[in-house]
Amino acid sequence: MTEYPRFDLTGQVALVTGAARGLGRAISLALAHAGSDVALGLRDVNTAAILCAKFKPSAARPCPCRWM
Repeated sequence: MTEYPRFDLTGQVALVTGAARGLGRAISLALAHAGSDVALGLRDVNTAAILCAKFKPSAARPCPCRWM
């Protein structure tokens, strides 16, 4: 299990670019764990389903966005 910092972002919205992998993915999951809704900046929308499945344990709502 991943341990996240303890802070509360309930009711906030975050935009994370490069959310499909690496630091962007880790940041988006940490923000979701803190309660923030997260707009996911993705080059390939097909990666959204895999990433959004990781949000299920949290109350956050992911919103995939395709960047061109």
